[in-house]
Amino acid sequence: MELKPSKLMFIPVLLFAASVGVLLMTYVDTGEFVLKDVDLKGGTLVTISTEDPIDIKLLEKEVDKEFGSGIVSGLKTPSGYGATIQVEHTISLAQVMNLVRSLNIEPIDYSEQTIGPVLGNLFFEQVRNSLIIAFVMMSVVIFIIYRNPVSSLGIVLASLGNILATLAFANVFGIELSFASFAGMLMLIAFTVDTNIVLTSKVVAYGSDTFMVRYKKAFVTGATLTATITATMVIVLFLSSSKLLLNIAEILVIGFITDLVYTWILNAGMLEMYFDRKNRRHGGYGK
Repeated sequence: MELKPSKLMFIPVLLFAASVGVLLMTYVDTGEFVLKDVDLKGGTLVTISTEDPIDIKLLEKEVDKEFGSGIVSGLKTPSGYGATIQVEHTISLAQVMNLVRSLNIEPIDYSEQTIGPVLGNLFFEQVRNSLIIAFVMMSVVIFIIYRNPVSSLGIVLASLGNILATLAFANVFGIELSFASFAGMLMLIAFTVDTNIVLTSKVVAYGSDTFMVRYKKAFVTGATLTATITATMVIVLFLSSSKLLLNIAEILVIGFITDLVYTWILNAGMLEMYFDRKNRRHGGYGK
């Protein structure tokens, strides 16, 4: 007996409900639906100048270890070298400077600046508007291509569910989202659309094959694509020392895995039920 996607649709439904529940619990606890890194919620920016080069990777590692999170960037100043260290509001200038000196870094000058979350809030608003426009345009384009509202709705629901699941798992794992994380989100939307198009293109093709035969062919292609790109991002997680790349890779690995549920169960299940009804109505598959 074949295990059809329509029989497993309770899995993405439960995942969707759990994702919404996690996001709501996070909102109740923190006042935000997601955990934000310091570049989104604001903080204290300390700028130091030195005569000698600074090991930025070591400094960033120690800042994360000591303060939980932080953003460190290298500088080239007229007087020599330098770095900027952005930490949460609760971290004082004295704490930052004590850490800097403990690493045998001797600043010849330093300054402190408070950064508010205004830019982060503005960025969130722009991302929200961009996502809405992306979903609308995606629906229109898919409908024009396939002339099929079920295909369009399935891709939109799969993309929405995947984004919510990724955000929820990020909260569960304690991943604080940064600007780079949201860049990963946009990449994830594109990937989800790609895998859903692979599925839809295969199963709507005219021919004598049953839905399950077409589905299996599409799944082999899609699963190979997902496995390959997920393995690439896992390598980035283990080998990269760039915080920006790590933030992107974390989001993508989670999203690639949850995409399997929403593309190959939810969307596939919707398409299966649609073609079953169409088959019964016209008396022949794919007609």
